[in-house]
Amino acid sequence: MPNMQEEEQFAALIFPGFDSDAFVWQITCLQVADFALSMVLGHNKASPLPCVLYKLGASWGPAIARGQLWRLVTPVMLHANLTHLLFNVFFQLRMGFGMERQFGRQKMMLIYYACGIFGNLTSVIIDPYKLAVGASTAGFGLIGVWLAEILLSWEILGPARERTVIWIVFMLISVTTMSSMTPNMDLWGHIGGAVGGFLLSIVLADMREQDRPAWYPQARVAAGLALALCLTGGVSKVLLFSPRDPIPDCPALLGSFSQAFAR
Repeated sequence: MPNMQEEEQFAALIFPGFDSDAFVWQITCLQVADFALSMVLGHNKASPLPCVLYKLGASWGPAIARGQLWRLVTPVMLHANLTHLLFNVFFQLRMGFGMERQFGRQKMMLIYYACGIFGNLTSVIIDPYKLAVGASTAGFGLIGVWLAEILLSWEILGPARERTVIWIVFMLISVTTMSSMTPNMDLWGHIGGAVGGFLLSIVLADMREQDRPAWYPQARVAAGLALALCLTGGVSKVLLFSPRDPIPDCPALLGSFSQAFAR
């Protein structure tokens, strides 16, 4: 039987930089456990019931407008079905280990959750009646981080620029195609997460002074202001001007889940 070291070496082939102590691995394990819990609490055709997802913290505009701001964070832990879960965790592990080595655990946690918040906030502003779950808001945030790093490093990429552009196009087509296969894809959540990751990466970039583009100081200030304005403006819009009804008529988690959402 393979030992632990052999298993980690195999995992590293699929997920470069694999580290069982990394934040991105630990949150993935929690997401898998949360999916299993949601299935145990109630499911239909291998998908957790809507009321189960709502009770566990899915994004729902009227509930957030009533002050349940944790619903901007908790959706990243929940998934609508097994395909949804597998795609998201594969994608975040594929990109996340290298990114966490670069930024460190604390910054990686900040990036991940902040991108999830920005994505969910954008989704709620555009469609407050969408019951939304999934880590793809944070996952697309990692794409935003990656794109910002390429932009900041463009002058020093040299001959690698052409390959980088081809890789960007391939990655975006692949991610968009795979995401479109997920029922009820949250396009605005993806866009919000990517924009949040892009801006946050510019603010947090830790580049040597000689490698920074001349425009970086101004871009960093602008990105920080944009993040602050988007966050405060978005939360204010949801709390002050978004609909507060209807609230799903869901029984307790361990009760019957036969009731549908009132829309």
